[in-house]
Amino acid sequence: MREWEVLVAGHCVQLERFVRDGGAWRPIEFPSAVAVIPHPDGGVALFDTGYAPRFHTATARLPYRLYGALLPVTCGESDAMVTQLRDRGIGPEQVRLIVLSHLHGDHVAGLRDFPDARVVVGDGALAPGWRDRSAWTNTAHGFVPDLLPDDLDERLLPLAELAVGPTGLGGRLRNGYDLFGDGTAFVLPLPGHTDGHLGLWLPGAGDDGVLLVGDAVWNERAFTHGELPLPPLRGDREAYEGVVRGLARLHRERPDLAIVPSHCTASLDRIRGRG
Repeated sequence: MREWEVLVAGHCVQLERFVRDGGAWRPIEFPSAVAVIPHPDGGVALFDTGYAPRFHTATARLPYRLYGALLPVTCGESDAMVTQLRDRGIGPEQVRLIVLSHLHGDHVAGLRDFPDARVVVGDGALAPGWRDRSAWTNTAHGFVPDLLPDDLDERLLPLAELAVGPTGLGGRLRNGYDLFGDGTAFVLPLPGHTDGHLGLWLPGAGDDGVLLVGDAVWNERAFTHGELPLPPLRGDREAYEGVVRGLARLHRERPDLAIVPSHCTASLDRIRGRG
């Protein structure tokens, strides 16, 4: 693999209306996207890791079973990111950096498959004492600690260690954290859905760059038509809606710039050449 690629590692099912105002009261699939970014000097980087079969094991008992019941998940061995990368000739040891948009199970379930990677999380994403927090509190926040590696603390790459540089996006997105130090990928804070939520900007990808936004929005119609998810999915409502306004501005000003939410089938089909 010489160029970046977006893959899908499993999916869950939930009502469309949950994630966008005006959506149907019918269940639809929500793919779990992972971006794969090879770099000549930095090895392979991932944006999120998607689902993996261990998600089923980690959510087999109460209270975490409630998480799996609310969002029924399909992910077999062939869907796991580590398997898909091996099929492309990339071993897990070649993955050197992983940027996690946030720590919900559909974004981190594959993390243990890449033990050599440094991990970037947003400021505030890991609450103090997170290992000792009650299982019920974790479940309420969509957080499954068993999905995280035992040595995560030692592998974290703090945002403060990355150089800050101009992104060319303007507004609140005008500066970002330079992931490789060469201007080819910038980590961007996109707060709201969770504390420390991150996106990844690839200025040289696509027709006018690709902005991977994780769960900053669940569907592209949030920034094209103002169709937002139900309030509980917005987290910090003021921050969330501020990010949506910024994405809407980008979409108006740079229509060829691809803004890709992690669970939006239409956006993913388009970026993967299927739409």
